[in-house]
Amino acid sequence: MNKLVTKLCLVIAVLAVCYFGFYKYQQSKIKFQPVGFSVEVNSKDLIAGGTKWLESYVEQYKGRYVPWSQKVAEYSIDQIENREANVIQVDFSVVTKNLDTANASKWNGVLEENKLKCQWVLWFKVEPSEEGTYTYTATKVQRPAGYDLEKYQTSGEKERDEYKQKYEAEIPYDKQQYTYKIENHICYVSYNGGITWEEVPVSIESLAAVGDGRPYFNKLQEKSYVITSEKTAFVYGGTKEVPLTATYSEDKGATWKTSQISKTLDSVRVKFCSFPNAKVGYVIATGDRAMSQESQIIYKTTDGGATWKEVGSGPRTSLLQSAGFIGENLGFMSYPKIDGAETNLYRTEDGGKSFAPIIIPAVKESWMGTTLEPFIQPETPYFEEGQLFLLVGQGPQGDYMGGTVSAKYKSDDQGKTWYFVELMELPSKELG
Repeated sequence: MNKLVTKLCLVIAVLAVCYFGFYKYQQSKIKFQPVGFSVEVNSKDLIAGGTKWLESYVEQYKGRYVPWSQKVAEYSIDQIENREANVIQVDFSVVTKNLDTANASKWNGVLEENKLKCQWVLWFKVEPSEEGTYTYTATKVQRPAGYDLEKYQTSGEKERDEYKQKYEAEIPYDKQQYTYKIENHICYVSYNGGITWEEVPVSIESLAAVGDGRPYFNKLQEKSYVITSEKTAFVYGGTKEVPLTATYSEDKGATWKTSQISKTLDSVRVKFCSFPNAKVGYVIATGDRAMSQESQIIYKTTDGGATWKEVGSGPRTSLLQSAGFIGENLGFMSYPKIDGAETNLYRTEDGGKSFAPIIIPAVKESWMGTTLEPFIQPETPYFEEGQLFLLVGQGPQGDYMGGTVSAKYKSDDQGKTWYFVELMELPSKELG
């Protein structure tokens, strides 16, 4: 009797294992992932094919070997539309035996109104057969947001938007006494902190023109203009279409005059304008860039900007970073720091005919256990209450204390020698 029971138990166990194996085998034939699922359709119409594909895909979940909790009791298509060639979006609802977040996740949908609401963007590979039918195979499934993001990133629209944001979108003006703004593609200047504005009689296309690089239509190059109560000047051009030009005013924008500085320069990268007084002014323009080298030409006016004369060139051929004249003959030019070079700041006291190197004492700082010399990029010196100062920044890659701190120096001999005064946190500009 015991032997019979044992044999019966063994037979039942074997049958159970066989059934379990058969059950799992039948389950393995069900494609629970839409990608790779195929269906044969008699129509080439994408909507018809997509409808049939979804019907066949969902039908699997009604089968005998589907786990009870995942079985589909009913489904319906709410909306279906073409998105592009061989791509459709289908909004549909599914009711499973067990309506829970786990099933919602498996269907890439949401649980709503006792249904699983799904939105699928289906990419199909459509292959015709000799019998005249078409095989639809899903190659990708996305949510609409994912599809839209992918199209945005790959269609060129993202690059166009980024370009507009960087080069065209209006930027708030600096809220200070002498300032400018670009609004509705027109440049305006203000002498009272933005209370009233005077239009600059130059098109934004001309003001933005550059011979080397991309033009900004929402801001002017730093130091390419001067705005004071005695002299306002905007320097622009230096391209094949627009010669290097100055438009200036001596009555706070009530009247304007324009003069041509040079008609030969046609590849100007940057230009720096300075008027030490109402009559004497300088423009330093760079051009003919090749890799990290370029030429610099210095122009001078002694009649307030009516006529210009070439008077000198830069002391180096590195890419010019900053330049300007703070006296009738006293000026400075700054270049990127190069390892092994004596300096990257040069001074002229004869109106740009000759330059002398200026040595700036290094400021050493300790940061995270390391001794650094973070201040490497001199700006153009400036007068403050009759005293001469110089800011030395960290360059475009500087990150000491967030990269916003500069070293402030002072000179008592018109910029021949300098000594460190203090570290200076550059103030954030108040925008209007």
